[in-house]
Amino acid sequence: MRAMTQATYQIRVSGTLPAELLTELGGLDVKVEPAETVLYGALPDQSALFGLITRLHGLGLRLLEVRRMAAGSSMDVDDLGGT
Repeated sequence: MRAMTQATYQIRVSGTLPAELLTELGGLDVKVEPAETVLYGALPDQSALFGLITRLHGLGLRLLEVRRMAAGSSMDVDDLGGT
């Protein structure tokens, strides 16, 4: 079985994240807009991605989008869907 390598993701949820989750997400960039929060950063494997999604769901947050980013890409204001 082939091992998964680290990948960078952009995860968008409706609303804002609770303070306790923000402290758990130390390795991810967090950008808060009025109606949603965007998490951006590398996760070690798919299991970590699923764990994060499960945690967000458990907090009652609505998952809007999960996007695997191309290697070497970075997030800017345009990636947030703002005007």
